[in-house]
Amino acid sequence: MSSLTSALRIGISGMQTSQMALSTVSHNVVNANTVGYSRQNLISSAASTNGYGAGVQLETIQRVTDKFAVGRVLTATSDASYASSQLSYLQSLENTFTSSSVGGGLESVVGNFITSMNNLSTDPSNSSLRRSAVQQATVTANALNNTSQDLSIVATDADNEITAQLAVVNQLLKDIHTLNTEIAQLQTGSNGSNANDLMDSRAQMVNKLSETFGLQVTENTTNGALRITTESGRKLVDESSYVQLSRGVSGGTYQSIVARNVLQDGSLSNTQLPIATSELTTGRVKALADIRDNVVPSLLAQVDEFTRTFTSTVNSLASAGTSSPPVRTLSSGSTADIASTTTGFTNLNGTSINITVTNSLGNTVTTTSPGGTPAGTPITFNPVAPATTLSLQDIADQINNNTTIGNAALQLATPGSTQGVIATATTDASGNPILTITSADPNNKIVLSNVTGNALGFLGMNNIFSNGNTAGTVAVRSELAANPDLFPVARMRADGGVSSTDGSNIQQLAALADTKLTFASAGGLGTQIATGVSYLNTVISNLAVRVSSAEDTDTFNTNLKSQAEQLATSVSGVNINEELAQMLVYQNSFQASSRIISVVNDLLQELVNIV
Repeated sequence: MSSLTSALRIGISGMQTSQMALSTVSHNVVNANTVGYSRQNLISSAASTNGYGAGVQLETIQRVTDKFAVGRVLTATSDASYASSQLSYLQSLENTFTSSSVGGGLESVVGNFITSMNNLSTDPSNSSLRRSAVQQATVTANALNNTSQDLSIVATDADNEITAQLAVVNQLLKDIHTLNTEIAQLQTGSNGSNANDLMDSRAQMVNKLSETFGLQVTENTTNGALRITTESGRKLVDESSYVQLSRGVSGGTYQSIVARNVLQDGSLSNTQLPIATSELTTGRVKALADIRDNVVPSLLAQVDEFTRTFTSTVNSLASAGTSSPPVRTLSSGSTADIASTTTGFTNLNGTSINITVTNSLGNTVTTTSPGGTPAGTPITFNPVAPATTLSLQDIADQINNNTTIGNAALQLATPGSTQGVIATATTDASGNPILTITSADPNNKIVLSNVTGNALGFLGMNNIFSNGNTAGTVAVRSELAANPDLFPVARMRADGGVSSTDGSNIQQLAALADTKLTFASAGGLGTQIATGVSYLNTVISNLAVRVSSAEDTDTFNTNLKSQAEQLATSVSGVNINEELAQMLVYQNSFQASSRIISVVNDLLQELVNIV
């Protein structure tokens, strides 16, 4: 009797196990196309009682994965996300340079400005060509402004996207923690349930999380909970808690990223744990931080270096010339040296300039100099002992006290004289020092030229550009923008006058097309000796090479991610043919077990009838 009941129990265990196996196979088949689903296998073992076979028993329903393949997928996902984010922003930066204005790329705009000055040099008295040159100067300044602004916008967009990514990460961390808790409860419970499908959902979230950060993931083999940290070791979630990310206090231009533990009551800890982007190597946040903190600042530094060098050269050449006809008043520009040196500077020590007073036609006016010679008056600038540096007031005093051209000195010799010039040292609305030289007679004009050194270029007495220290602030001098006829096309004649057809100064400016300038190291680009257009071409070409490299890297990492996913899927994915084959096996097993029960049932009936 006991042997028949044992056989009955064995048959029942076989039917139950086969039924569970068929259920598992069915679950696999219907989820064959479910993204992130991992194939499940029923694991069984032989049961025994007192050393005798007692049928089959269910051990577990195993989720089939390869942790090493999964790890490669996470790494490849982080790298692919970094590469694609970098490429997107680099392409945007490249577009900034190629469409900086309606005139095309930045180098084209600068080239057009130089071309306009070359055209003016062929007919310096042509008012239309002067307007064209000033217009192109304005387009150049606007293009530099736009480039600087667009670069800054790209950096700001990258920073804003970091904030947006943190919101996505926070939701993922919360959901992963919730699943961690549920999985741990099921894994340690005794009701026979499994957490395989929850683990699949959690794996999908971890994979999504790896797009933002490079991750380190470890699993508790007892309860199945995950501990996830950034690649730098900052905890994101573990068995018992998780963090929420936010922007911290500003550590510079942009706010930092901090993690705060979520307490049991759901509130956030006051302790802020920094996540330094400099310690990260991959993931979207790292790519955005690199664009914001490295790529954009480097490009801005290079554009600013071009602006400083190119505009200072243009202004230096322009300041050595004069408009034709000349003007009554000239003021110094806001050059870097003047704007940053309010007390004194040594650049002008020992330099000399010539000053003449002319009528509206450009002919010299007789002054009260000995002999009445209508020639330019040289003035050499030297510090007033015991000082060793010159201030703008010193320069103004030395001009005013010159007995040939200075009106203060002329007033002492001939009271009421208006044949000289008046120099004043003041400040503009921004507090920058300005030197102004004006003809005492409102009907007369002034003409300046360098004798020794480049005092006029340093002072910027006849600038084309103002505020040329950065690309974001450069502009065409307001007086020139309002009156293009002030364009400094001519230079002082040997007799101190100015000819209406003289184009000697604009010819010097037009020669910038072939003039090699020295650009200092900026933004990772070493010292360059090149024309202005060539320098910009180098900047843009380097960016184009970087974009091309980013495209290759993006393609490589995308393919690598695809290969890693295929490898992981080859282990955890569902093969319909294999599952159908398994279904037949378990079907036959179920039928065989039911046959055992049927036979035992018949034998038991015979036994009962005999009794």
